[in-house]
Amino acid sequence: MCVIMVGGEETLELTVKYRDVEAKFSGRPDEVIRAFFGFMSRVLPAYDFASQLTLTIDLEDLLRGIRGLIAFAPEGPVITVPREKVGGDRNLIMLNLIRAYVGYRTGRLEKDTLSMAEITASTGVKSGTVAARLSELTDMGLVERVGRGEYRVTTLGVKFFLDDVLPKIRAEVGVEG
Repeated sequence: MCVIMVGGEETLELTVKYRDVEAKFSGRPDEVIRAFFGFMSRVLPAYDFASQLTLTIDLEDLLRGIRGLIAFAPEGPVITVPREKVGGDRNLIMLNLIRAYVGYRTGRLEKDTLSMAEITASTGVKSGTVAARLSELTDMGLVERVGRGEYRVTTLGVKFFLDDVLPKIRAEVGVEG
């Protein structure tokens, strides 16, 4: 906040920052105060409500959830459960994309994407099946294609994994959460 004298009149300048919203007001003090309170009553309630609708992933919760399924080895994150216990090709592909996501977020991998060849190699699933499952997952908004043949799990995909896939894998494997 700053008060400036312009032509003998006081001008108030006010900058408001709240999270990622910023507003600047300038003018006579009474105008600035009125504009500020108008801003607060109009924008902040809507912003607060919108922030409640924002989908975010708590990395700590995700790490707790995958404990016993993914481990950090010197060469990077690895899946520690047998492929047969994951519940199908789609879940296996999701688990591998989650492995890349976690590896990147924890600084153990340089990228959060996997190529089609990497997914095929790490899952042992035929490339045609991998392509079909990736197409399904992309159509569902759980995975996105990045560049040529690179795929990454979306935020919605991580949420889906936590809510739907992870409990099924845990039940099959018998690993406590």
